[in-house]
Amino acid sequence: MASASDFGLCDTCGHQRRITSGRGSVFSMCEIGLRDPDWPKYPRMPVLRCPRYAAVEDAARRASTS
Repeated sequence: MASASDFGLCDTCGHQRRITSGRGSVFSMCEIGLRDPDWPKYPRMPVLRCPRYAAVEDAARRASTS
């Protein structure tokens, strides 16, 4: 099972959704990829830099003001 630090920067990003397969594998999906076809849904791990990074607190604040 993947630990909390396996996905790098994504672990503290509001765009991340952890996906667990039927066999127990854990994947990090970037929800930006659902809206932007040019953005990877499943980026290579670990992510160390990302121009669209949004800290969990920032993403929650943006969602509450929309």
